[in-house]
Amino acid sequence: MPPKVRVKIPIHVLVYSIGFFPAAAYAYHWYKNAPTDEDFEKELSKNYSQNIQSSREKHVQMTQFLQNMKDPNNTNNKEQQQRMQEVLLGGRGQKKRLYAVDEEIYGTEEGAKLQKEATTSAVDVDGGKIINKKRKKKRKKKRDVESEEENAEGGATDTITTDTSVRLKQSVAGVVVAGTLAAGISMLLGGKRSQ
Repeated sequence: MPPKVRVKIPIHVLVYSIGFFPAAAYAYHWYKNAPTDEDFEKELSKNYSQNIQSSREKHVQMTQFLQNMKDPNNTNNKEQQQRMQEVLLGGRGQKKRLYAVDEEIYGTEEGAKLQKEATTSAVDVDGGKIINKKRKKKRKKKRDVESEEENAEGGATDTITTDTSVRLKQSVAGVVVAGTLAAGISMLLGGKRSQ
């Protein structure tokens, strides 16, 4: 008669314990041999002193910028307020219109001149004619039809379909192999069904 075992360890606890042991041992080793904060700071200042200095300067500039943003009436930040105003105006130097009609020049000679310039800018330089959008669409359709015909003649679509079918077969085979491995491992490690 075999001796009775007093302590029973479930298999999943044993597997996780064995898997977790190297990570715990490395963490303990690192904890005992890790450099102190002073050593780490000395090493950083030795190797990365230029980066640290530039980072500190940028931090000072950013805090000063934010302080100036908090207090817009400060006399020291007129230049910054001017730059921010330019950014808000989109670099145009004047207010951006949010509507199509500018009431200041509507119905004036200046407005007529601007409208004429806008229409002449749409003129094609080569022929002096306005580009016809319908012609462009027809040309594009014709090119698309020709490229489809070339692909059909050249067999480019056949290579695409064979490539996709090969990839489909490979992915199905991968799923079957992964499922078989998962079932095998669960049979070996589990052994019993849950009831």
